[in-house]
Amino acid sequence: MTSQPLLSQALDAFNRGDLDSARAIAADALEQSPSPMLQHLMGLIECRSGRIDSGIEWLRRASEGEPGNVTYRVMLVRALVDGSRAQEALAESFTPTGNSPPELALLHARAEAADRAGAIEPAIEAWGRLCQAGVRDWKAWANYGNALGAADRWAEAVTAFRTALQLEPGEVGLRRTLSAALARIGQYEEASEELLHWMELAPDVDKNRFLLARLLADFDREAESVAQLDEAVRLSTGRPFDESMDGLIEAARTANGQLDLESLDELALLLERTNRMELLGKLLDDAEAAGIERKRFAYPAAAHALHKGDAEAAKMILQSGSPDADPMRWHWLMARIHDSLDEPAAAFSQAEAMNRSVADREAWLARGKAYVDAVRAVVDVATPQWAAKVRPLDPPERGSPAFLVGFPRSGTTLLDTFLMGHPDSIVLEEVPLLTAAQQALGDGPDLPDRSPAELQKARNAYFAAMDGHVPEGFGGLVIDKFPLNMLAPRFIHTLFPDAKLIFAQRHPCDCVLSCFMQAFALNDSMASFLEIDSAANFYDAAMSLWTRCTEILPLQVHRIVYEDLVAQPEASLKPLVDFLGLDWRAELLDHRSTAKARGTINTPSYAQVTQPLTRRPSGRWKRYREQLEPVLPVLLPWAERLGYRD
Repeated sequence: MTSQPLLSQALDAFNRGDLDSARAIAADALEQSPSPMLQHLMGLIECRSGRIDSGIEWLRRASEGEPGNVTYRVMLVRALVDGSRAQEALAESFTPTGNSPPELALLHARAEAADRAGAIEPAIEAWGRLCQAGVRDWKAWANYGNALGAADRWAEAVTAFRTALQLEPGEVGLRRTLSAALARIGQYEEASEELLHWMELAPDVDKNRFLLARLLADFDREAESVAQLDEAVRLSTGRPFDESMDGLIEAARTANGQLDLESLDELALLLERTNRMELLGKLLDDAEAAGIERKRFAYPAAAHALHKGDAEAAKMILQSGSPDADPMRWHWLMARIHDSLDEPAAAFSQAEAMNRSVADREAWLARGKAYVDAVRAVVDVATPQWAAKVRPLDPPERGSPAFLVGFPRSGTTLLDTFLMGHPDSIVLEEVPLLTAAQQALGDGPDLPDRSPAELQKARNAYFAAMDGHVPEGFGGLVIDKFPLNMLAPRFIHTLFPDAKLIFAQRHPCDCVLSCFMQAFALNDSMASFLEIDSAANFYDAAMSLWTRCTEILPLQVHRIVYEDLVAQPEASLKPLVDFLGLDWRAELLDHRSTAKARGTINTPSYAQVTQPLTRRPSGRWKRYREQLEPVLPVLLPWAERLGYRD
């Protein structure tokens, strides 16, 4: 019998699943007339029979015998992957130049081999080529996103995950994946919206409610965050969430009584993020009693230890974890720990690592530079001649708000916490109310040319935005706290000529150092803080614009010096309260109670304002003089101008 009839018989037996007969017939055929086709079939028979290593050798012979046969190469690569020989599979594969079905199949096999081998760049290349070839396979796009994420290319990963979701809208798990990717690039609002939708589509899956609650808290959606936390606790324990509750660990138990460690992780992170340190301590104690070591919760446990004043323990706990999951916050906390241990060089180094970990860092730095350049352009325009042409509106009948401004990390959050204690004031914290008005009026050079109707429209837009945050019928003073409104006094004066401005001042070196060492959610302005040089440049530009405007415009400004506020709060606050037209209230001094009552604080200062006042942050920059040396020529002249002697 010739090999061709034997081949046909072997194939027939193989297709029927009679592998023993197929092997015997194929062996006879190979003995009579070996060929790549028979070797390929024998390889398939061996792999199907579970003899992977033998199958690989037959498939390799077939591929070597007919190297141009892409299908043979595909099956060899897949067999190597199945045999846990991913590195060999990657070596046997190649990136084809065409888009024929066999070539796309080889690309897919190469991508899977790269994934299994942990070869990130080859995986990105293969999945990317496959997707760019027009393959409408949601799994391929999702795998492409995963590979990009492994390379910290999260912005591109978001695009890949979005495409996967468009191809398969019913794959609800993709929403959780997309949410996590959005969170990695700081798009917390979109991340929380995706997770909210995920919860709607999969209401029976509750372990991610803690993650959702944390994302909502990150975006200052306190009520929604607490609602998700309350629902998770209620579903797990049958009790509503209570700030003083014991046994919160029970909320992380599954239906069979086992602790869900992923849920427990998210719950601990949520409590840390929302500054519920006492409850976090209880959770960590309960987990420890259940046999789970504190270092299992490296980041929140370290934050809790530092909160309690034990920096050495915090350092040891944090080092037991990995920065990979959230490098920015990990390095940020480690920088704070080293600072507490009076190790400035190490703290500064950790801050540098934090800022290097930002996705698309170079692009952000470019955006930050463009923002600062735009600020300097306004300084050039803001001359006395320009100011003389400005025609402000009459004061509004409903009364103007007050504006609390200052360079970031100048103590504005501490100051607004004091002011929140007054019953006749409402502080709106970092709500961009001026944005709508500024968008209507442009960047400002042609502000003198705007008609009264245009200005009134802009002011109406401001009040409409404000009314969404103030109780109906409130007749007290609204304080608009948005630090970088220090760049907008020309708009404030034009729309609210009688407005009172509170300028929060802190030593320039302390200000810039603190900004550089803080993990800000990035936007065009905050991007300057990724490098100490650009941070100092931003300070110089911002202060140049602020001082120019105070010189050329008739602004009502009261200056609060941070160093004086923490040293003598009553002496600093009384003149301010009088300036604002409010009565003095002794309860203003109880800032810690006010801070705890306000819930989550959506600024980088949330961990500090609940602590007792301390002068330690004042003059902190002197310990970092060596690290700040390159920017002192920019900052020290401002310090002298602001009245600091060193």
